[in-house]
Amino acid sequence: MMRHMFTLALAALALAACGGSAATTPPQPLVAGQAVVASESKLLDAGGQSGIPEVGQAAPDFQYTMPDGTTHRLSDLRGKKVLLNFWATWCGPCRSEMPDIQKAIDENGGAVVVLGVNKAEQPELIAPFADELKVGFLLIANPDDDIPSRYAAINLPTSYFINTDGTIGLRKTGLMSYSFIKAHLDQLK
Repeated sequence: MMRHMFTLALAALALAACGGSAATTPPQPLVAGQAVVASESKLLDAGGQSGIPEVGQAAPDFQYTMPDGTTHRLSDLRGKKVLLNFWATWCGPCRSEMPDIQKAIDENGGAVVVLGVNKAEQPELIAPFADELKVGFLLIANPDDDIPSRYAAINLPTSYFINTDGTIGLRKTGLMSYSFIKAHLDQLK
């Protein structure tokens, strides 16, 4: 546990030392399979809509805090394709699709940002789960469940494919295969 905390602290320091576009792109892990977990998050707005966010609507905004203390927002990612994935450690289909999500983003380089928002679990459960599955994309703890609730992520996994203008391109409930993920990332504008 201490080694893991030390590794996260080193990663946070290294990421903080890097200049550039930290305000627009969440820091990525230094080593593939080494999870970066945003331990705090909260819903900021309802996207000007009520009900389930629909295709063509603005994705409801939220913020998350990185291990180095910097705060980022979903809206900071405008200009990038985003895959927003809601999951939980106890969810078998979530566990099954995470390696396919990782494979799809590895093949897309920096063209896609994946945010994995956890549904109502404590941050301490997330990093060991991600390390076990060798997930290197950003995972966001949301113990208050306000972000998954706003996105109507009741059944897990639930994913939203978000266009570069911040609008929703697709909502998918249930297990996604690598080919499904790849095809729908390619369709984002």
